[in-house]
Amino acid sequence: MKKETIATAKAEAKRFLSRVSEWENAQGTYKVGEHTFHTYTPKQGGALRRASLDLTRALAEMRKP
Repeated sequence: MKKETIATAKAEAKRFLSRVSEWENAQGTYKVGEHTFHTYTPKQGGALRRASLDLTRALAEMRKP
């Protein structure tokens, strides 16, 4: 493992956790009668998926010999 690949993975992990927080903060629920609805947050969801992908790639790069 190289120091730079570890630093990249660490930065991606921080970015991923930041996106998780944004997604959690954007989530909401509301009730109408007996039914509970959840808000749909495509912007935050997409950013979270992208951060997850980047983190996966950084971790895979770290595991290379």
